[in-house]
Amino acid sequence: MKRGYILWETKKIVCIATLKTTNRKTGNMIQLWFLEKGKPPVESVKSGTDSKTVCKGCVFASGAGCYVNVGQAPQQIWRAYHKGIYEFLPIKEYGEVFKGRKVRFGAYGNPSLLPISLVKRISEVSSGWTGYFHDWQEMKPEKAKQYADFLMVSTETEKSRKKAEKLGFRYFHVSPLQPKNTRECLSDSKGLTCEECLLCVGNAKPNQKSIWINPHGSRKKKAVEQALQGFAV
Repeated sequence: MKRGYILWETKKIVCIATLKTTNRKTGNMIQLWFLEKGKPPVESVKSGTDSKTVCKGCVFASGAGCYVNVGQAPQQIWRAYHKGIYEFLPIKEYGEVFKGRKVRFGAYGNPSLLPISLVKRISEVSSGWTGYFHDWQEMKPEKAKQYADFLMVSTETEKSRKKAEKLGFRYFHVSPLQPKNTRECLSDSKGLTCEECLLCVGNAKPNQKSIWINPHGSRKKKAVEQALQGFAV
């Protein structure tokens, strides 16, 4: 049985979809990972190149607060990729793989690296999805909107959150302080999995509130420090 597929790649970056997970928070969703091809994830974070490539735009990159333990799943998937475990999946075969499944865009890295045509196709053939992207502030508003129609824009500081609101984007806000008119992540408040919830779909659900979550993981303290920068702005 296939463990996963390559969905897209350039000379420097690859997107891999893995078909099974034991992640209790998300549930058994197909997970999409964005990795630097020439450097293992641990080294990418250590050297800081992640903040310029797969995690561009994230204030938690390079060990500054991200909850992802890159030494676990990302590292294992990177090694499997270099062993030739994954085959390329043509877009015409997406229906066979994604039909009846729910998808987590960006288990690690920015799903906005994926061409918007592939994001749209996956959303069409799957039974639901979740995802958020960090580099929306570095895009032209027109391009950011294309992705925000499917994905939450990720915000951490009050400044970035206000900018997202002004642009009319639903956001996923990571901070120790919950903004008004947001809803706490249902994983924390109700114990639901992402597979059950499916609220993090950007403006595909325009009438739903944006989502807030308290920083978590082994680098929680650093995440809190980053999130509170310029709070009064």
